[in-house]
Amino acid sequence: MNFDTTRIRFALAFLREPQRVLTVCLTVMLGALALILADGFIDRTFFVFREDIIRAHFAHLQVVPENEDVRLGGDAQRGELRQAVEQALADYPGTVVAARLSFSGLIAHGERTVGFLGEGVEPDREAAMSKAVVLSEGRALADDDPDRVLLGEGLAKSIDAGVGDTVTLLVNLPAGGVNAIEAVVGGIFHTATKAYDDRALRLPMLAAHRLMRSEDVSRLMILLPDTGDAGPAAQRLRPALAGQPVQVKVWNELADFYNKTVDLFSRQLGFVRTVILVIVLLATSNTMARNVLEQQREIGTMMALGARRRHVARKYVGQALVMGVVGGLAGVVLGGAIAAIVTRIGIPMPPPPGTAHGFTGGISFSAGSAAQAFLSVLAVCLLASLLPALRASRVTIVDALRSDR
Repeated sequence: MNFDTTRIRFALAFLREPQRVLTVCLTVMLGALALILADGFIDRTFFVFREDIIRAHFAHLQVVPENEDVRLGGDAQRGELRQAVEQALADYPGTVVAARLSFSGLIAHGERTVGFLGEGVEPDREAAMSKAVVLSEGRALADDDPDRVLLGEGLAKSIDAGVGDTVTLLVNLPAGGVNAIEAVVGGIFHTATKAYDDRALRLPMLAAHRLMRSEDVSRLMILLPDTGDAGPAAQRLRPALAGQPVQVKVWNELADFYNKTVDLFSRQLGFVRTVILVIVLLATSNTMARNVLEQQREIGTMMALGARRRHVARKYVGQALVMGVVGGLAGVVLGGAIAAIVTRIGIPMPPPPGTAHGFTGGISFSAGSAAQAFLSVLAVCLLASLLPALRASRVTIVDALRSDR
């Protein structure tokens, strides 16, 4: 028996226990699969949550006054400021720029009166800007019907108002005094935030200006074709508006609740990842340790024929990497298939805390998440092989040749 033949037999010795090898490969596969599904589920949930708050509350970018106590002038809605914004973002086709006027006051219906948070909106742009504002009843606002108002679900219930009812809006004017108008409830809406729905109403900008007796607006909302464009677009927009008393804010600077939620769930997901990888580590390490004990004679034979200790250690590391590659690739393929099927079917989810309506979940799958899962289990397999490989390389030739199979 020559040295090369012995090396080949030793390298393939772990295949003499196919059940054990299969167990390790399945463990690695399930570990990669669990990582992909856990990451994908959380990523999809974050995606739905993020897009809902962007398309209901913040848009991707906002142009607001430097001094929060003042408003943008009336020319911001149709004048030079808006034109400057649209020109700076001309390379982002499909961008929507809309003005908003925020105010607060009292709403009355019958004998019930409660406080509200109102927004004046541009109806012709709201269909694209506020896709996450879902109408439960009624119809959307229109420019040719400025006397209609949309109420949040919670606000409508608190004053017992329905579609077609007339309500009275009362506000304090910026210049002093009060003003009131009557409006007809044209629809009832809900968003991803129940606290907002409990106090919010929307009405056309013309009605908002009439109510506030002012042509000013609070901010310009900018919706981009893709959320990933928000950062680069903000960097392009800020120099274009330099010299004007405004500032540009990105949605994640405003979404404090979202940021804290992502941080919380990311920490929980990190713990889950650790548990999964520890299971893979223990299973692989146990198998490699048993292989070392059962292959003592092969180790002694190789060393007697001149093999260096590092060659022996390398063989066990290679065995672990082979099982890691096979199991990892199988987990990635299976994870991608399951993610596609589950996302296509959808996962009905209950209302999260702070919301009144559930959503349809899914599992995101990307090359990045697949590579991360594959490399994670491969690294764990490598780590699991180090101690058994070190033990194998330190055996003495005489003791190894005397060992029983």
